Amino acid sequence: MPNVIGAIDCTHVNIRAPKENPQVYVNRKGKHSINVQAIVNADLQFVNVVAKWPGSSHDAFIWENSNICSDLRNGRLPSGWLIGDSGYPLQPWLMTPVPHPASPAEERYNAAFARTRVSVERAFGVLKARFRCLDSSGGVLCYSPERVCKIIMSCCVLHNICMERRLPLPDVINLPHQEAPADVDPQHPNNDHHSGLQTRNNIIARFFA
Repeated sequence: MPNVIGAIDCTHVNIRAPKENPQVYVNRKGKHSINVQAIVNADLQFVNVVAKWPGSSHDAFIWENSNICSDLRNGRLPSGWLIGDSGYPLQPWLMTPVPHPASPAEERYNAAFARTRVSVERAFGVLKARFRCLDSSGGVLCYSPERVCKIIMSCCVLHNICMERRLPLPDVINLPHQEAPADVDPQHPNNDHHSGLQTRNNIIARFFA
């Protein structure tokens, strides 16, 4: 994929049910968790992480309320676009796959899209293999949500250091990490959809036709 500045996705880190407002931490799998948004580069490094929202928060909601979304919307970052799965809204700075490809060009776009976006799934897999406390195989983190968020951020920093120093990758079970994308949140309509659709069509016409 051309001009990609990162791949975005969310992953859940399971926690013990907190004493205050435990219901808001229940995700769609019925587990208490923190929903973590991350943007990853081609080297599997985390370039942006948002770890503060409870498990019931929708991926699209976290995105729309993140600083990086505001920065992209207001032109404060280099030109290019992020790529995310169908759980994200299509925007001029956030590309998503074509839901029902109707031409060879659209199929080639989707294929290139999938090969590029897999970096964020792989990064989550490596992160959780390195730090089993973040993976469901390690049980749940028995701390307050605030402390869990600090643990998540610390693990991401340590992961980046490991990648920079080219430490051996851990044995990862079920790599790449995959979670079924959620539907676009109907409570947060995408006002930039038309411009995003035009941008995506331009990319397909220029690079994949």
